[in-house]
Formats: sequence, structure tokens, C-alpha cells
Amino acid sequence: MNVFFAPDYREGVAYQALLAAALEAEGVEVTFPFGHRRVLPLSRGLEGWSGDVLHLHWPEKFFEARRDGLDFWRKVRYSLDLALAARRVPIVLTAHDLLPHNRPGESILASNFRLTYDTARAVVVHSEKAAEAVCAAYKTKREKVRVIPHGDLSAAFAPLPSRSESRAALGLAESDRLCLMFGTVEPYKGIEPVLDWWRAADPPATLAIAGKPFSPEYAAAIRERAGTSANIRLDLAWQSDGALKRWLAAADCTLFHYRAVFTSGAACLARSLGIPILIPRRLDTVDLAEPHPLVVRFDALETDFKSALESAFAAKPDYASAAGWREATAWSRIARETARMYREVA
Repeated sequence: MNVFFAPDYREGVAYQALLAAALEAEGVEVTFPFGHRRVLPLSRGLEGWSGDVLHLHWPEKFFEARRDGLDFWRKVRYSLDLALAARRVPIVLTAHDLLPHNRPGESILASNFRLTYDTARAVVVHSEKAAEAVCAAYKTKREKVRVIPHGDLSAAFAPLPSRSESRAALGLAESDRLCLMFGTVEPYKGIEPVLDWWRAADPPATLAIAGKPFSPEYAAAIRERAGTSANIRLDLAWQSDGALKRWLAAADCTLFHYRAVFTSGAACLARSLGIPILIPRRLDTVDLAEPHPLVVRFDALETDFKSALESAFAAKPDYASAAGWREATAWSRIARETARMYREVA
């Protein structure tokens, strides 16, 4: 069996590469697009390929916002592009998001996503709550929604360097308490309210934000929001594997404060590595195998976040305690369930 993954996001996201590698053991060969075609990028990307299933990830790549005067045209043409692709091969969609991030108020986005859900023969989600959300948002039939866990991203990350070595490299004392927000630094991640809370509450702990900014303007806004607070550290740059591993190894806990999110690969990575996680209760589509002492939910920054932060610091990183999670999200299992779905669809 040959499956086409589109778009190709392997450079910035380990998910596709790890899934493709595991699928080989299930007799599934994965093909990625060669470059990005113009005009009808999805259907034209299939030219010269003969296979069984098109697996769509992040379909918004095919109607992305470039602010070059052609954004509206890209959104309008997508329905034709998708229809032409679906005439050639059955489509599977992984629902990484309900809608694209950082594009509030744009016309046609919801219509394009609804069309994609309607066209797909099967829709992969990573939790039962996510399945409920997809069915509610897009009236998707429950029988074509498949719950397959998010795979173990630590497979591309472990082992981490030692805590002491990492802290020394970052200029942190062993006794310093470090709360880490990592990943791309984008508006939808709710970073500004956290900075406001940290400056006002002034907890005896350091908040570190490490990741590539969404734009130079947004980086400037984050720096201005952080001000000169001694207990806030900004590392607003692309993080090499080595740099990110240092931050993760040094962290006492991680914080995810998305305004809205469907799945969080970063939270799943922290869970696999056994690093305590702070995450709002409202983000209930993010499945972290709870209840678990490494996962601390809170209602809001203004109410119970301070006590939740103390609970996360008290939990302490524990790689061994996440062994059950890593086993449940092993790529061999994910690939087995995914390959079964491909064969049913094909």
C-alpha cells in the first residue's frame, strides 16, 4: 500500500516523519510531495504518483495566508483543488486543528474546513473529546471518525541531557524554580496574559519562553510585555534540538495556556518526557491520560493558577513515571491502527 502525506511538514514537526517510519513495518509506503505546486497545489502535487490513499494533515497549507493579494483566491480555489484530488484517490484527514491558528475573522476558512471533513472518507482525532468536537462543529458522522492517540514525540527527543548540565549551560542555579513555555511563539498560545500575571504576582520562580516568534512584530510585543522583570527569561529564536533539550531538561514544569487548541504536540512531548504540565481545564480535547500527578489542570490565571503552579513544582520531573503513557502512544501501535484504517478506506 502507498499513501501520500500532504503537506510535507517534516522539517518543523516530528509527527509525520515518526508516523511514516512506523508505517513501513505495517507494509505502508509513504510518499511526500516534491515541492509546492502553484495554482492547484494539492491535486497537482499528486501528479506522477499512483497510490491508494491521500492523507491530509493541516489542509490550510493549501489556502495559506501570505498577505500578497492572492489570499482570497487561494481560499476560493481550494474547493476545486480538493475535488480534483478526491476524484483520483480516497482522502483521510487528521484533525490537528478545528480551524487554522492566528487567522481570526477570515471568511471562507470554516467553509473550506467543513468541505474537507465532508470529503474525507475517515477523520483521525486524538481523543474522544476531540471526536465529539469534530462531530459538533462540522456535523461529521461519528462512524467515520477514528480515535487514534497522538504518537510519542519523545521517540525523536530522548534522552535529555542532565538537569545539572542543562542548568549550568543556561545560567540557572540548582535551586531555581523554572516554568517553561516552549514551541513557536504565536498569538493563539495565550502568552501575553501569562506575562501580565507573572509580572503582577511576582512568584518566586522564573518563567522562560523559548521558541521562534510568529513575526518580528510579535516578538517585539512579547519583549515589551515582559519588560525588565528579573524572573522572566525570553529566548525568542528558533530552537535547535540541543537548545530545546536543554530547556526541557532544566524545567521544573511546563505551561500551556492556549486561547484555543485542539491537539498539542508540545504538551504530548512534555507528557512523554515526564515533565509536569500546567494546562487549563477548558482545553479538554488535549488528552494527557488523566488523572495523573504530572498533569495539573487549572480554571484561570485569575483564580486558581497560583496554587496549580505550586502543585506542578511539587510534582517534579519523573521520566520513569511516564512509561505507561509512552507505551500507550508508541508509534508501532499508532501505525497499526492507522494502517488498518487505510485498508478499510481503500
